[in-house]
Amino acid sequence: MTDEEFDELMVQARGEIRGRTFAPPPPQDERDDDTYAARARHTEFGACAH
Repeated sequence: MTDEEFDELMVQARGEIRGRTFAPPPPQDERDDDTYAARARHTEFGACAH
């Protein structure tokens, strides 16, 4: 992949992510802390691998 192709792909990816919204986390009393922590770690560290 050339630098130009990569730049074009990044422009497309940024355009797609702008149209997405993410739900806020549930209130503290309604969430399972272990599940929430695992998802938060994935969001912070693992999502970029997708």
